[in-house]
Amino acid sequence: MALLQFSGVTGEGIAGLSFALAAGETRVLRLASEAEKIEAIDLALGEQAPAAGSVMLHGRPLEQSEPGRIGWIPAHGGLISNLKTWENVTLPLWFHGKRLPSGTDAALARWLTALGLDNQAWADFMARPPAQLKPLERKLAGLLRGLVQAPSLLVVDAGLFDGVDETTVRSWTAALEEFARSGEARAVLAVSHGAAPLPWKTFGEPL
Repeated sequence: MALLQFSGVTGEGIAGLSFALAAGETRVLRLASEAEKIEAIDLALGEQAPAAGSVMLHGRPLEQSEPGRIGWIPAHGGLISNLKTWENVTLPLWFHGKRLPSGTDAALARWLTALGLDNQAWADFMARPPAQLKPLERKLAGLLRGLVQAPSLLVVDAGLFDGVDETTVRSWTAALEEFARSGEARAVLAVSHGAAPLPWKTFGEPL
């Protein structure tokens, strides 16, 4: 059974989109335009219902999924300006769980290491508000937030990798691959409207 299944999904700008994403996979869905990319992301997140067809998560309609089963990494971090980086990163955990899980600090340390931050840089990075972060650091914070949330499905706007150097792309994709392999039922879907510097198999454009 697929972890995520789009079957003949039609929306405002998408027609007949079908693909299956299995547990443990990191895949790219490449679409023809920015508008189609945004719509596909909204459909995968459950922010938009398809006009026709179905979107299933673990064999159940997406709207029946429990909160927190799907994570989202926007292209530019998607941070709240009046919260520090640490608060931005942990906000979904508070929102869905009412309190931080006991393993949050360990998860943060694990993924910060995987993403290339040494111990000395952690405290400064996590204490700064978004206005004091460089564009790459804002992207990093959004990526870290998605990983720490530990959802079943992690949806990534492939624009996250635009303007990112090759070494960082390798580090970030390796962390996402590790994430997809680290749970019994996890997967990563990157959605792009053009070429993306990702080493993952592409589903291709919809028929």
